[in-house]
Amino acid sequence: MVVGVSCPTITTLREGLTGTSETASSGVTVQTSHHGVPRESTLDILAHNDAAERFRSWNAPHRPVEAPLVAPRGDTPALPTVHLSRDRLMEHLDAAVSHPVTLLCAPTGWGKTALVASWIHAGRAPGRAAYVRFEVNCGATAWRQLTNALTAAGIAVDPATYAWTNARSNAHHHERAVVVLDDLHHVTNHTVLRRLERLITRLGDRISFLILARTEPPLSLYRWRVRGQLHELRTDHLALTQDEVSGLAEGYGVRLAQHFRFALWHVTEGWPAAVAVILSAMVGRHEPERMVTDIILGQAGLNEEVGLSEYVRREILQHLDPEIREVMLRTSILETVCPGLVEALTGSRGGARLLAQMSRANALASFYGGSHSWYRYRRLLRAMLRAELRSTLPFAEERALHRAAAGWYAANGLPSDALTHAIAGSDWVSAERLFVQYWPELAGSGPRAMTARDGTQPPPDIAERPMLALALALYCRDTGDLVGMSAFIRLGERGLGEAPTAVQAEVLAAMRLAEAVAAESPERAGAAAARLLERTEDAADEHVYADFTAAARAVAHLTFSGAAVADGRLEEADEALEHGADLARKSGFNLLTVQANRLQALTHLSRGRLSAAAACARRVLDSCRDAGIAESRNISYARLVLATVCRERGQLDEARFHIEESVNANAVPDPNGWVSGAIALALLLFDRGDHGGALEALEPLLDSRVGAMPRYADVTARALHAELCLHDGRLDRAHAVIAEALRHWPEADEPLLTLARLHLADGRPAAAAQVADRVLVNGPGSLVTVVTATVVLAQALRQLGDVAGASDQLDQALRMAGPEGIRRPFQGHATWIAEVLASPPVLAVTHPRELERDERSGLADDRAQPPATPPPATVPPEEPVPDGLVAWSAPGAAGAMADPLTEKESQVLLYLRSMLSIAEIAAVLSVSTNTVKTHVRHVYRKLGVSRRRDAVRRARELSLI
Repeated sequence: MVVGVSCPTITTLREGLTGTSETASSGVTVQTSHHGVPRESTLDILAHNDAAERFRSWNAPHRPVEAPLVAPRGDTPALPTVHLSRDRLMEHLDAAVSHPVTLLCAPTGWGKTALVASWIHAGRAPGRAAYVRFEVNCGATAWRQLTNALTAAGIAVDPATYAWTNARSNAHHHERAVVVLDDLHHVTNHTVLRRLERLITRLGDRISFLILARTEPPLSLYRWRVRGQLHELRTDHLALTQDEVSGLAEGYGVRLAQHFRFALWHVTEGWPAAVAVILSAMVGRHEPERMVTDIILGQAGLNEEVGLSEYVRREILQHLDPEIREVMLRTSILETVCPGLVEALTGSRGGARLLAQMSRANALASFYGGSHSWYRYRRLLRAMLRAELRSTLPFAEERALHRAAAGWYAANGLPSDALTHAIAGSDWVSAERLFVQYWPELAGSGPRAMTARDGTQPPPDIAERPMLALALALYCRDTGDLVGMSAFIRLGERGLGEAPTAVQAEVLAAMRLAEAVAAESPERAGAAAARLLERTEDAADEHVYADFTAAARAVAHLTFSGAAVADGRLEEADEALEHGADLARKSGFNLLTVQANRLQALTHLSRGRLSAAAACARRVLDSCRDAGIAESRNISYARLVLATVCRERGQLDEARFHIEESVNANAVPDPNGWVSGAIALALLLFDRGDHGGALEALEPLLDSRVGAMPRYADVTARALHAELCLHDGRLDRAHAVIAEALRHWPEADEPLLTLARLHLADGRPAAAAQVADRVLVNGPGSLVTVVTATVVLAQALRQLGDVAGASDQLDQALRMAGPEGIRRPFQGHATWIAEVLASPPVLAVTHPRELERDERSGLADDRAQPPATPPPATVPPEEPVPDGLVAWSAPGAAGAMADPLTEKESQVLLYLRSMLSIAEIAAVLSVSTNTVKTHVRHVYRKLGVSRRRDAVRRARELSLI
């Protein structure tokens, strides 16, 4: 029986196992081979063995080796030659270091390494920083690489217990250290990953670990998520914004017009590496815009001078599993892909598994949603894949893929995509059949924004097949070729002859209507809708399908509604839209229902019904997602509606998100959609205070003559241009712009309100009040316009010295704005609104004209007579009780207050009846938010209420306000 083993015996045993000898020198153990060369021991290689770890800890010193302090940033990668400092992401990292783990997960080329390196080089790391970059197939050596980096950075960690030691190098540094683990996806050794996870768990309170990886590492991320210890930055965060694309272009010395920079951001979707490759290829070229045009047209993959093809091939496709790469190539012909389509195009039965693998490969395919579990590729990646497909697959095989996709779409009730792929696959029989079966839905659903496909030529007998010619016209419309659409419609009309049947005449009328809608001509669309209704009456008894009559009439009424909205005839628009939406639901055609929801969203928005407009817009998005439609004019307009709603409610960040998403809904920059998007972006920048950016976004529209754009676009652009001139102090120019606008549209609300603000800037409040009252007397159809005009009138009355009248107008504006959460008309006026609301109440007599205006607006009350009961309180929409407030109520406390309000509490109570939030009240009073919350809590307690609305009502009952 062996009782014990002496230390020399252990040493001899280790020498026999490892072929090394130990020499102690200055307290440091050095291992050398028999040839005298330092060598890694077997125990180090087997670091994953817990018994070996304990064995090593018995014989190792009980404190780590103290390396001399070195520069903590020595191993940090150098920055690129052209580097853009991304302050918004720097702030993300500043906040992230308070978490134990920060995960930067994005595919290659998304700037993970450059971001963290620039953050460290800028000195924003809170303490010492260790940078480790793992190589491919690093295996168990990854752990030694990490420990060496920690030692070199002066971060002393016990290798046996994973504990932060009391070594001299750490004793004087109480700040958090930062450890960057770059390319952690290369670490596949499970033992190293387990030890790393243990290290993070034990030292997360002292060290912030920044993990950079192309895919999620196999660590217990879910635990850190649940505990709130994980901060994540994904592709959506790392994608370049439009401003950052402009800044990077300046760094490369490339001069691009704004719409070309916008197009570059749109087609790359903010992919940093792609933007950098394209800009570097533009350096020194006389016409860099042509390269952007090639990329937009899908020809970038064929242009080797750009270098995108080689980058995608070497950095992405080359590292993919062969099966996944084959699936990606074959499905690149699709805008969105689902498991069923993968199986139809590849013959594989594991479509869901393959798509999930691509999604886990990070940004190769992102989940889109819907009933079929749709996925979508990045637009530029899909273009590269299509170029690769053309060079590797014969044309006949590519055409077979389109035919297989058309069959799947047709079997699943998606006629629009089925028709597109049938034409792309030259399956003329299926295309003709699909058009005959679904023409009301296809013609009335509005244009899609799709990428044109090369190589499709009509059959030789196209002149003798009018229905096929009309189907090709719809294909041209969806790919943005309006000239081709008109040519095929004329060809189909000639093919029908001089005496078409009633049904054929109805189909031709529907196609003429579709042509007018695609051209965005309200006058032509209205006339075409009237003709379609006439043809529908004639063909009602000849339809093979009973629901075609309802569908055709729905198309006509929905078109009437859209034309009326564009022309400002809101009453007619409401009536036609109600009838058209009902018919669309009865017909059962999904795309017609989407069209009805889009028009309802626009109509509600024109009326100022923000909640209803947002609900309809979201129904459009949900329906398109369910059908796998990711690029559509309907999606673009629905996003713009949501952007407008958010802007009116003061949610500017959300508005910017929806504007960018509206751009992403177009396969190519759409000139028609671009007008609406440019105006929305200019308005948003104006609200943000970026007047220079707003003018730059608006400037291309101002070059067109008056009347060249749709009426709403002309009116809004001119009014905003005048507002920009007003804020720049160019009052004469602003008056000239408004005068020109009013010559063409004398009763337009936007120019009139701008004119009123010009009068206020000129020191003519009486004229401003007269113009604002004129807007209200005209009975504007939008609630937002009514609220804005009322606020302008209140401002004019205040300048005239009628504080009581101004307070009354503000009360009306707040009462109208409350239910819809309208905030924009009040923003920027906090100072004078606070002064008016803080003034003592004065009993004002309501003039007959004001009562008439209230009756027209549905806001009439009995202020002209002494009220029998207290008037309704003027309060903003219900707001959540601030954090920490005690919510309680005392019913029946109608007597005098037992505990009177203090001066500060009374002041806060006056602001509670405004639209100002708690944070805005704190800003006006120059106190902290917590102080205002404390006052609000005391006010609630003393008044015996639990809500802001009840507090204002109770204060009015007690004559406190």
